[in-house]
Amino acid sequence: MINERIKHLNEKLKQYLSLLSLLLAAVCLLHAVMPASAEHLVKQGVFLGVFREGAPHNMNYIKQFEQWVGKKPAQIMWYQDWAQAFPKEDAQNVINYGAVPHIVWEPWYWSDHNKIKLKDITSGKWDGYITSWAKAVKEFGHPIFLRPAHEFNMEGYPWGIVNNDKDPQLYVKAFRHIVDIFKREKATNAKFVWSPMNYSFPDESWNDWVKAYPGNDYVDWIGFDGYNWGTTQSWSDWQALKYLFRDQARKARKLWPAKPIMIAEFAASEKGGDKAAWIKEIPQYLRTSMRDIDAINWFDLRKEADWRINSSERSLAAFKQIMKDPVFSSSGEELASLTIPAEKTTRSVTYACRTGGVKLDGNLAEWQQCPPIVMKDASYFKEGLSWGGPTDLSGKVYLMYDQNFLYLAADVTDKIPMINKKERGDIWNGDAIEIVFTTDPSANSNRDSFERNDFQVGFGTGDGRAVKPSIWNWQRRRSPTGSEIFAKRVDNPAGYILEAKIPWSFFGSFVPSAGTKIGFDVALDDADYSGERERQLIWNGDYYFYRDPGVWGILEFK
Repeated sequence: MINERIKHLNEKLKQYLSLLSLLLAAVCLLHAVMPASAEHLVKQGVFLGVFREGAPHNMNYIKQFEQWVGKKPAQIMWYQDWAQAFPKEDAQNVINYGAVPHIVWEPWYWSDHNKIKLKDITSGKWDGYITSWAKAVKEFGHPIFLRPAHEFNMEGYPWGIVNNDKDPQLYVKAFRHIVDIFKREKATNAKFVWSPMNYSFPDESWNDWVKAYPGNDYVDWIGFDGYNWGTTQSWSDWQALKYLFRDQARKARKLWPAKPIMIAEFAASEKGGDKAAWIKEIPQYLRTSMRDIDAINWFDLRKEADWRINSSERSLAAFKQIMKDPVFSSSGEELASLTIPAEKTTRSVTYACRTGGVKLDGNLAEWQQCPPIVMKDASYFKEGLSWGGPTDLSGKVYLMYDQNFLYLAADVTDKIPMINKKERGDIWNGDAIEIVFTTDPSANSNRDSFERNDFQVGFGTGDGRAVKPSIWNWQRRRSPTGSEIFAKRVDNPAGYILEAKIPWSFFGSFVPSAGTKIGFDVALDDADYSGERERQLIWNGDYYFYRDPGVWGILEFK
């Protein structure tokens, strides 16, 4: 009888342990696939703004813009020098329209560019004038953007750092002096925009725009100005929108995460490229690698180049088309009250399971013991201009290990699979898997650049014919000695299976054990019609994951 009871208890214990194992696997799977932070949210609500010469004194220019594109701007921008009083009537015109006034407040006289020096501002010489504006803005009572001394990292303005002893702190003191007067007068409805040019001219260490940041207590918005000059100048060439702003916006968000960011001025010329196509790309960039942007202002003027949205019929049609996209907002009220929530530093966690070895044959049955990283929705689409959903690109990535190897498998859905004729260090530019990791479990997880124990490894699919699958490590500039890879095309749905192993010894003396945790990230690269990478899904980080360990998730060895 006692033996029967013991047998019965043992069976119950086995059932309990089996259930516990299933629960643990479920928790692991949730950790592996759940987004960790706001980084994974799809971007919505970029506030539209515009500058049109003659507005807001004559609001017909804005109404014409609205009729052309089918959307109202949420902010209206114009320029004032320091010879002018606060333009109350113009600002009220903007408020009555339902937008936020945005004044680029230039500390010079348009009739005398050398009238004002930064040292004049800091010494108090212009306090009376600044105070008159502060009082008028307070009396005005409505939210208003003030952007004093913009593009200070250029040599063309007297307030530029290059023209002020090459000392960014002199600019900081002048900016703070202006804001302090507004604070003293309690003109809290003034929202100060600090805006460098996207690139510094000259490009010197003392002209780094980061060094001229006045501080969080003095800046309400961060703005960047920049233009696609095309081939209108001897020094210029055609530039995609992302190369004008995304690195700058990303850097600002990391340095000052609570500050909203706007493209304070931008436009494209017609010369040197396809302006209409350039315009059509704007919404997708704002949703993917430029998610940090909260507002944009189009500079609609024929000046050094024809920056206007109607510089051609095609360009106007393209602008009208993108304005139908719900990513753009016309709400001046929401713009005026926008705040950026504090970001949490939670990182996604995934797992590598212990194995006794893996056969690289395209059969993933032995991988099912370990929960995969699953990337199948828009939250992982971090780079590229188009993503057609899970059938276009999605996948599961499995990780296992033993004392000698790290094993990786990927089950990728791809409508046009195994498009990769690249070799060696170029295999990222086609269908591929990229992983990044550290072999130092104690590494600072907030570091922003690679250190000695950080590695990036690519797994190229090849093309299923002459170009074979390959593995590449960029730090050692070669394929890991002793590594192996297998890839095959699959149908229904179209895609590919990839399996690989790389020896730990290639990366040094690191050998993981159960419980070890390291920084890690993974990306799916996809090429289709062009034969080169067109889009990228990234697990935890952003498009800069291959250079910035601070955006990685965590890999735990089980």
